[in-house]
Amino acid sequence: MKPVPVLGTIVLIGAILQIVLGFEVAADVQGLRDIHMGIGILGLVLVVALTVLAFRASTGNVYSKITMTALTIIIAFQVFLGIQLIQGADALLISHEATAFAIVLLSLLTGGMTYWTSRRLTRTHI
Repeated sequence: MKPVPVLGTIVLIGAILQIVLGFEVAADVQGLRDIHMGIGILGLVLVVALTVLAFRASTGNVYSKITMTALTIIIAFQVFLGIQLIQGADALLISHEATAFAIVLLSLLTGGMTYWTSRRLTRTHI
């Protein structure tokens, strides 16, 4: 089993879970805030690892490298927004929620490009 598709799937599922948890946290379910933060930081670490793998892979295309870099920056920004929300910047809530949906969409796009590239490479090597 290749680690990149598994990690990518974990990131996507984690991002979807984060949206659900985020709405619960926004509804003042305080017991979930720390879990939400932990998953967010773990997600950032996983995406950084995937980005490093994308740049090291000889088969990776430039588009997946660009989307992984963008995903890393957006998730880092998301963590920053979350920290600001904890410190009382409630006006950033809509930005935090919108960024979460952008992360899911970009994760799907990156996964699709990775799948398409791997299928293309498999066909040329047969």
